[in-house]
Amino acid sequence: MDKRFQNIKVLIWDFDGTFFIPNQKLWDVVRQGEYRTIMNHTGWTMEKTVKEFNKYYKTVTHSATQTVAYLSNISTCDAALEMEEYYDRRKFVQRDARLTRLFRKLTMYDHYILANGVKKKLIQTMEVLGISHTLFKEIVTSETVGENKPSKKGFLYILQKTGLLPGQHLMIGDREKVDIVPAKSLGIKTCLVWSEEKNSVADVTLSSVYDVERVLI
Repeated sequence: MDKRFQNIKVLIWDFDGTFFIPNQKLWDVVRQGEYRTIMNHTGWTMEKTVKEFNKYYKTVTHSATQTVAYLSNISTCDAALEMEEYYDRRKFVQRDARLTRLFRKLTMYDHYILANGVKKKLIQTMEVLGISHTLFKEIVTSETVGENKPSKKGFLYILQKTGLLPGQHLMIGDREKVDIVPAKSLGIKTCLVWSEEKNSVADVTLSSVYDVERVLI
């Protein structure tokens, strides 16, 4: 175990890009779902939709869902619910025995998911991956707190739920600005996964999610 994490009691997991690496086909259908949602609410052409999306995304917010919500003039929760009607993650993932084994080895921790998705869809995808949603104390999304990461609301909600010190939690995710930065700002320990280059913000950087056991056991 990495001594920096010896006081950790709670693991907070991102979902997309953390439990599995989305391939380009999945990213493409997700983006099309985002565009279609915006078009439904604005009546814009695809060309204008793409232009406005690119103008706002990663300049004002690093959350694509928040971008869709802003441009569509709807809530983040409503944006997430509508977007995910246009694609099904299950078509792009498969059972992952290594991920299943990882969670078997981490039973001494309490687990939460903090994701920018829809609970029902996440649970369905977990079934395909081979991990049960019952492993997690709660799945926290915009359906729970009204906003998606990088908003701090989801992190604060979990801290309130556990009643533990921020430093007793470890956020595990694949995006610096969405997962790592907001967690770090609250004093939560952080782990960036699926990166071959050491991240200057995260407490630890790992080349895969499977390496989490190396720093926690």
